[in-house]
Amino acid sequence: MHAGGSSIPGAEALGSGTHSTSIITRRGFLRRGLLLGGGLVTLSVLAACAPSPAPAPPPAEKPTGAPAAKPPEATKPAAAASPAASPAAQPAASPTTAPAAAKPTEVTKVSFRLNLADAVTVGRAQNIPVVSTAVLLQQSPTVLVALKDKGITKPTDLYGKRVGVNPQSTVYAFWIAFTKVNDIDRSKLTEINVTGSAIGPLVAGTFDATGLLLTNEVVTLESQGQQLDIINYADYGVKSYGQVVFTNDTFLKEKTDLARRVTSATLKSWEYTLSHVDEAIDALAEAVPETDKKVETAKWTPIKQLVNPAGGQQTRLGQQTLEGWQETYRTFKEGGLIEQDFDPKLLFATL
Repeated sequence: MHAGGSSIPGAEALGSGTHSTSIITRRGFLRRGLLLGGGLVTLSVLAACAPSPAPAPPPAEKPTGAPAAKPPEATKPAAAASPAASPAAQPAASPTTAPAAAKPTEVTKVSFRLNLADAVTVGRAQNIPVVSTAVLLQQSPTVLVALKDKGITKPTDLYGKRVGVNPQSTVYAFWIAFTKVNDIDRSKLTEINVTGSAIGPLVAGTFDATGLLLTNEVVTLESQGQQLDIINYADYGVKSYGQVVFTNDTFLKEKTDLARRVTSATLKSWEYTLSHVDEAIDALAEAVPETDKKVETAKWTPIKQLVNPAGGQQTRLGQQTLEGWQETYRTFKEGGLIEQDFDPKLLFATL
């Protein structure tokens, strides 16, 4: 996951109704599931989300005389009709040799996106008509992190310390909301502007604490042997959904059933990935050879925790509620990213 928070331009592109036209396999879906934090991820419909192919014609009646000649190869059903087949590897048969009835139903292609709930909430605040169809992480991965030797374990420990902030990031909104909700006097600490990765400056001692993602930079630091203290914003009244699946109002209204099916396929992909992390990491490494498999595998421990942060109470994958979106709305309202009020009900749709 990238440190900069959500990418609002991506929300704007989706709000305009721009749709991707790629088709991916289950293994491709695994790769995209693992790339959940790298900004906006385009999701295409699996074969399960496409219109069902036309039923095959009934077999011809077996003759009683001599066996019929073997039918020409061109009359076999097109291999692309198989859900597992790769469209690129299986070109359509020539229209001069294949009968029209043998053509598979054309696959409808759409675009959904994955990003933090930040993108949907702030996008709506900017009049971009985006809407969530499912929540993947029930809690935001944004946390406040300090090296253990700094002695920062609670809000008041920040007094007299230096905090790295990036006002251009939605992570900054969490910080501002945190200081407001917990009555932290910002004049009693020093805020240092930082752009780019905050890992280096934090380790170098440029500042004592900064906002990072529990599912990305925190894992990287711990893999380097750094001992950390983590203040979870959610434990101090600053709550927000994390990763969500979203689309735009127009697509949802005009293609409701297709939106339901692509959302369902995405959730099934995630369920499979959560149960087969090693296989998913292998798929990612095939696509990105420089992948550090040990670090990427470690990221799925906090991801699983955020999928179901309620402890013993099981949360259904994809679940989203008005209360959860109201909490998300309040966080970004407190954080200064919502200037004009709107109804949080606009942030999500139940399919």
